[in-house]
Amino acid sequence: MRPIRPSSRWFRSFGEVSDPVCRVVCFPHAGASSAIYRNWQSHTTTLDVTAVQLPGREARLGEPPFTEMRSLVPELAAALRPLTTRRYALYGHSMGSLVAFEVLRALWTAGLPLPTALFVSGRDAPQYEDTEQVHRLPDGELLEQLRAWEGMEPQELPQYHELVGLMLPTIRADLTLAETHPYTPGPPLPVPIRVLRGTADPLVRPGDGGWARQTSEDCLVHEFPGGHFFVQDHESSVVAFIETAIGSLLARGAQA
Repeated sequence: MRPIRPSSRWFRSFGEVSDPVCRVVCFPHAGASSAIYRNWQSHTTTLDVTAVQLPGREARLGEPPFTEMRSLVPELAAALRPLTTRRYALYGHSMGSLVAFEVLRALWTAGLPLPTALFVSGRDAPQYEDTEQVHRLPDGELLEQLRAWEGMEPQELPQYHELVGLMLPTIRADLTLAETHPYTPGPPLPVPIRVLRGTADPLVRPGDGGWARQTSEDCLVHEFPGGHFFVQDHESSVVAFIETAIGSLLARGAQA
């Protein structure tokens, strides 16, 4: 299966696999760019890793970031449409999990081919809406909250505040998008869900975080040591888990 190289401004790849078994489309967390997935391709020879590039960062820095899911999802789903002609899976971390879920809903509604699986991490299922409105905090308090989520040490704060401060408007826009999105109940998705969970993540509930209610297929949980950003500390293990899970699902489908 030769890959279709994504030409849209919405996507970025960091390598090429000549005959991938599946493409994994990765959605970043709030304030992040596609660059957080820049090393993923080096950890797999069977998956084609494609990262979503949202407005307001990197090559799209001059474009205003979205603050409403209802505006973002139709555009992103339309951009993803050409990639659904080959096997693919969706992965999202934190805010990215919510965006990936809503994009999947849009693809299903449009009658497009569905992914092999939806992989989510760092966020509970969408029926658990955000109770904290972090996006409303003053700049200083917002920076401190972000630092707490990152688990930063005091000696790292000056550089951290300087770097994050430059992206604060985009971070605030992303948090607004995630924290103000009203959940609309709907039928469970006919797509398996795999939940990746940090054992010390303070932002998620125990177990599957409610994701099992969002699928008519199976929902499995795999835990990794670490907090909210465990994915950054265990990149190779996370990619290996996704690779193995996709292989198992494809094998199961072939036997059906």
